[in-house]
Amino acid sequence: MEGVLTAVPSVICGVSLLSSCRNKVNAGSRHHSPNPVSVLRAVNCISSLSIHPSQKGETFLRKRHRILVKSAASSVGNADENVEEPATSVKFQRSVTLPGCSTNLSLLGTGFREKKFAIIGVKVYAAGLYVNESILSGLSAWKGRSADEIQNDSSLFGSIFQDQAEKSLQIVLVRDVDGKTFWDALDEAISPRIKSPSSDDKTALSTFQGIFQDRPLNKRSVILLTWINPSKMLVSVSSGELPKDVDAEIESGNVTSALFDVFFGDTPVSPTLKSSVANQLAMVLK
Repeated sequence: MEGVLTAVPSVICGVSLLSSCRNKVNAGSRHHSPNPVSVLRAVNCISSLSIHPSQKGETFLRKRHRILVKSAASSVGNADENVEEPATSVKFQRSVTLPGCSTNLSLLGTGFREKKFAIIGVKVYAAGLYVNESILSGLSAWKGRSADEIQNDSSLFGSIFQDQAEKSLQIVLVRDVDGKTFWDALDEAISPRIKSPSSDDKTALSTFQGIFQDRPLNKRSVILLTWINPSKMLVSVSSGELPKDVDAEIESGNVTSALFDVFFGDTPVSPTLKSSVANQLAMVLK
């Protein structure tokens, strides 16, 4: 699935904006090689441009723009600080401050979850993965890998999960869902990944379930699943905006690991999300 970058600057031409992007990158890399974080910012900066071809054919800038569009997968960049998931039209902020986190997190990819009823696919929610940018610096072993190689490399996603820095999954519902139904679907994916649950695992799952039991989840409800570290996760729920408080803490390495695997393991519930993250990482780790 390919995104389409549609932002059109109203006053400044694309070339001027590209120069501005280059200046931002050069200012931080004049005396040393750019790190993955600076590259991510450069990609985000360039991908917000709308560059038009000349009458004599495709210009270099237009070609570069086309390459970035193709690489963006299921994310769509805008001139403001949002990224739109194209299948659901849900917008995600590029950078967020979330409850319980010590620093801002940056968006690494978006996608959607679809449930099939008979032969009809019904979109249930959009999702975006946010990470502490320090995580990118620990992925140098995958430098130069293609998006396909990254997507199929479970050790890379394992490295992201095991990193002690914070990461969060933001889920935005695109239809009304009963809380029990949402939990049942989540539990159906988590439980098989925990072969022999301990008492701590069972307590964590019970706490997790209690957040959604008898709780209506309306369209545009936002659910945050935030990994503070590999064995501790915060859950926050709100209606129509980013949550400001933490609803529950889940402390079980097996449960938190299983949940991450639900989205970024070998059989993710949202292939578009994992693909989007892989494409962005391939650009960052060039």
